[in-house]
Amino acid sequence: MGLFNNESKEEKAAKKQAKIDQKNMELLRKYGLEELQNPVDIASVKNIFNELSGTGLMELGVALGGSDRDIQKNQMYYQRALIKQNFIIIRQLDRITKLLSDKTE
Repeated sequence: MGLFNNESKEEKAAKKQAKIDQKNMELLRKYGLEELQNPVDIASVKNIFNELSGTGLMELGVALGGSDRDIQKNQMYYQRALIKQNFIIIRQLDRITKLLSDKTE
């Protein structure tokens, strides 16, 4: 219990959420995806980023004499990221199709 901490739980939660939102926006901006609006797509991009964040270090380890298992593991991470990316594309294409079909009716 701090004597000078007058922030309510709601204010702390709001600050924490603002930090998370800022990090997400920086991540999206880094890859030119700041126009994404669907929360599911944003979460998917974040998952892909998290999936790939360790692959750079793994590549370094493989280059320095990693095992075949390390190479396979790294390839698996890339394949999972591609699968997630494909699902984002499928969702976006579905939204486009729905918008186009609404305009033609």
